[in-house]
Formats: sequence, structure tokens, C-alpha cells
Amino acid sequence: MKRVLLVLSQMPHDPASGAARSMRTMCEMLASFPARFRVRAVVASATEHGAPGPPEEALRAAGIDPLIEPPRSAGEGVPARPRLLRFESAGVGYAMLDTGADLVHLWNPETHAAFDELVASEAAAFRPDIVLTFGGQPAETARRRNLRDRGAAIVFGLRNHGYLVPGAFRDVDFIITPSRFLSEVYRDAMGLESTPLPVPINEAEVVADQREPVFFTFINPSPDKGVFFFARLAEVVCARRPDIHFMVVESRGTSGVLVAAGLAGGFDLRRHKSILCSPGVSEPRHIFAATRVLLVPSVWDEPSGRVAGEAMINGVPPIVSDRGGLPETVGTRGFVLPLPGTLLRTTTTPVTAAAVEPWAGLVERLADDDLYYERARASARAGGEQLRFAALAPRYAEVFESVRRGPEHTQGPGIEKASAGAPPPG
Repeated sequence: MKRVLLVLSQMPHDPASGAARSMRTMCEMLASFPARFRVRAVVASATEHGAPGPPEEALRAAGIDPLIEPPRSAGEGVPARPRLLRFESAGVGYAMLDTGADLVHLWNPETHAAFDELVASEAAAFRPDIVLTFGGQPAETARRRNLRDRGAAIVFGLRNHGYLVPGAFRDVDFIITPSRFLSEVYRDAMGLESTPLPVPINEAEVVADQREPVFFTFINPSPDKGVFFFARLAEVVCARRPDIHFMVVESRGTSGVLVAAGLAGGFDLRRHKSILCSPGVSEPRHIFAATRVLLVPSVWDEPSGRVAGEAMINGVPPIVSDRGGLPETVGTRGFVLPLPGTLLRTTTTPVTAAAVEPWAGLVERLADDDLYYERARASARAGGEQLRFAALAPRYAEVFESVRRGPEHTQGPGIEKASAGAPPPG
């Protein structure tokens, strides 16, 4: 049996972080094989949007009732420690440090010391064979080095483009990405070898119990996610088809960003009663309960496009841009449409009406043609079956069983190849 320890300096239930939730779901997949893996986690309560309240409130909303240990005063050789929350969920045992309202990576030295001490003590008791983690802050790299020096193999969950810097993967034995696309980005840029596996999705958070598919849904109205494309698309469709309804779900981007995008193009989206703006939700299933079609006009190169996979598991057809890992995630089970080449992350005005016409036409057909829509739903659902927990858990288990701690690392400045193991099964 292999002992796997997740170490994250943020809440693995963070609704603002698909990466953190992916790491948690990997652990749950491994824990679903109790004869092969024992899984624990040392994490913090920090989120990417700051703590909305005490972490136990977020946990209880997810059906978890933690045991709360009170703060500990500093003693001889032992740092002070904030509250500690212990709980078990989906076969994974957690020790969560309450970091208060601190954002991820914006901790004071006392918090860093307390978390380092917690990681060290939990690792000494658990004696992990594998440590699963990510992060590029100096404190995070130091923790990896210390845990590797104690004999653990380090598995790095590489979820974005943020590590294209020298030495980013020093003291790492194995790297997992969510797509062939992202693996190829790092191979081309750094000679880095990694193992692509489809993004792990927690169905309990994603699958809607009941659905009333009304809206064409756009999540996170921000420049990276295509707000200057969507603003024009919504203007064109709403002007000629006010019976087609859009839902805009806030995240890092807000409804104010969307309105400002429209005003930059000379039109006011607030006049359209068929556009509903919704605050962010704690679980994606609340979004998909009312979604007919998901719109993902991402401008930046998405590493995989997790939300498109979540849509397909719900039988919601996704329409995605042709950038990054989105086409790979959707495959032939959704719709992949181009964006104009002039639309960049630095664009500050909406695209032309002609540029959105292929998307507008498809939106109207999926709204009007019930047979076409049902076929699209069936195709999306078939694609989603390949992303379900039961389909992916054996693949993750096989990969983690193959992980071995390598010799003293020779990755150097981040341009040589990392020891990343065999290609994924299947």
C-alpha cells in the first residue's frame, strides 16, 4: 500500500480554484482504492478570493463537520499555531490550518512557520511515500525539498502556464498535467516531460440533481475568458432574439466588467432583459441546473478547460473557442468555433458583429431546433462519460502506483528533462 500526502497552501474546496479542487479529487480517486492507497492531506483555509467567513462554515455547507482544535500558544522551540480543523471526506483525512482572511500566498511569517511545523509533524507521523502538491512560492519549494529529503517522491500537479521559469521543477519526481496541450507547451519550452491525464472532476459538486435548461451560460466575464467577444455576441443575439436567455456567472470577472465591455463598444447590455447576471456559486452543479448550452469563448490558452468537461458530464453541450486545451477536452462531443485572430488578452473593445456571427447562428439553432439540440446533448453526455470518476480513477491509480522517487535531482535550471515516468494508460 502506498501512502499519499496532499500538501496545499490553500483550501482544496476553494470554489475559485479549479486547480485546488482537481488536486483534492485526485486524492479522492486514490482513496477509492483503500487496499492500494492511504491518503491524507495537510492544507490551509486560504482561498483565492479571501476567506468569506470561518472555514468551518464552508465545510459544513459541503456536508463536512470538522473537529476544531483551538489556537496554540508558542512554546520552547514550537511556534504559535492558529486553529486547526480536522476532518475526513471521501476517504481522505485532512488537517487544515485556519489562516483567517489571508489570501493565498499573502501570509505573514508566523503563518508560514505554523504551516511548516504542521506539515513536518503530520509527515513525520504519516511517513508518506508520495507527496502531491503544486506551487512556486519560495516557502512551497522549500517544503517540497524538505519532504523529498525525508524520502518521499514528489508529484507535481501542473495546472497552468505559470511555471515556465528556470528551476521551477527542482526537487520534483513526477509531473501530471490536465492535457496533452499543456504537456507539449512545457516540452517545447523547457524540454520537460510530463504525464497528461484528463482533469479529475468531483461529480457530487458538478452534476445537477434536477435540470431546467433555459440559459446560454457564460462564466467569469473577464478579458481572459472572452468578455469582449461575449459582450458583442450577447448584443447581437439579444437585439434580434430577445426570447433567447443568457446567464452570466460572476467569478474573478463581474457583471460590471461585462457592462463596461459593452459600453467600450458603444452599446449598453443593461437594456436587455434577457441577460441575467448571477453571483458565483459554491458548487458548479447550481450553474448547470439551469444551463441549456455553455459558452466558453476563452481568449487565452486554457490548459484544459475544466468547465467544458463539467458541462459534458451534465449533458450540457459546450461551445468553446479553438484555443489552448479546449478543443482537446471537447473533442468531437461539443462545438469548437474560432475566435478572430485579432482578439488578444490585451484587447479592450468588443469584436465586430461579423466576428460573432458563427457563434450567434449556432446559439440560435440550438435554441430553435429541438432535434439538433437533443443530438448535441446526447453527444455531450457520451463525452462526459469518459470524464466520470469511475472512468478516470483507475487511470490515476495506475499512474500513482508507477511513481518512484528518482535519484538526486539533475533537473538543473529548468531546461533539462524531468523524470516524469511513463505515458498515461489508455
